[in-house]
Formats: sequence, C-alpha cells, structure tokens
Amino acid sequence: MQEPTHILTGVIIQKTFQKIPSRRIALVTTAVVAFLSHGFLDNLARITFHPADPDFHGVFWVSYHTMVLVTTIVFLVLWWRYWWGIFFAALADVDWIFIHSQQIFNFQISFYREPHIHHLLGFIWSEVPPFSWATEQINRLPNYRHNPLACLWEVLLVSLMLIMVRWLKPLNTNQAGKSK
Repeated sequence: MQEPTHILTGVIIQKTFQKIPSRRIALVTTAVVAFLSHGFLDNLARITFHPADPDFHGVFWVSYHTMVLVTTIVFLVLWWRYWWGIFFAALADVDWIFIHSQQIFNFQISFYREPHIHHLLGFIWSEVPPFSWATEQINRLPNYRHNPLACLWEVLLVSLMLIMVRWLKPLNTNQAGKSK
C-alpha cells in the first residue's frame, strides 16, 4: 500500500489503544500492532495499483504518485500528534529509503541492499500462525498491481479509514507518544 494508507492505519491504531489505562502498555501495543499492520497492508496491496518498478515516463504513474506524495504530506501535517502510531506503521518503508537512496545517489551500504524489515514482516505474515492463515486468504485475491484502475481500491480503503479516524475520539494528550 501507499504511505497515506500506512499513516491512517497508524493513526487508527493509536487512537484505538489510547483507551488503555497504562500509558506504557498503550504505547507498546500501538507499536507492535502498527508494525505488524504494515505487513498486512503490503500483502493486501496485490489488489491495488502498485507496480514493483517505478515508471517515471508514464503519465498516470507520475500523476498518481505525485498525488500520493502530496496526500502523505497533508496527512502527516494533519495527524502528526499520532506520530507514535504513524512511525511504527510506516517503519518498514525505511527499507526503501536506504535501497533507493543507494541507487539514486550511486553509493553502497554493504549491509543494506535487501529490504530487511520487509523480509521480517514477510516471514511473520507467511510463516507464523495466525498471520500465515490471513496471508493465505489474502493471496486468493486477484493481483491487480499493474492495473491503473486498481488504485480505486486504495482510494476506497483510504476513504473508509478517514471515516474511522473521524469516528474515533481524539487523542488524549496524556496518552500521546510525547509529553507536553
């Protein structure tokens, strides 16, 4: 999935677990569930427009990813107070920052040529029950990664998540991942 989906997932998870009386337990639970959510959403990405390789010459690809970038920035500005959930929901994408930076800026980090965090999540979601069962079910869905119209599935998901974010109560600042 694209970053706006991961951001909203982190917000929803943090808002959900903020009700736990113990701040420490709320933060740990948020971190674990948000981190694991990344693997689930990346598996689910098979039904969305999500080609593995960028197409900087394709008008649709560039337009779509420009909108994704703008939406990512807007979501970060709107919901930065949920940074704890957002950080852990998006943490695995640090892989792509390291890997693509090496390609773009022509340097090598010998220990970071593979998406290690994604491999860890892939192992969890493919080998560890009950996650492996969920992955088996998701893998039955059609693969539309190269179909531009499949971006509508992610737009629908983001729309539903926006409704959920609005529906959940605002963050109690005492339960935030930071102190004020």
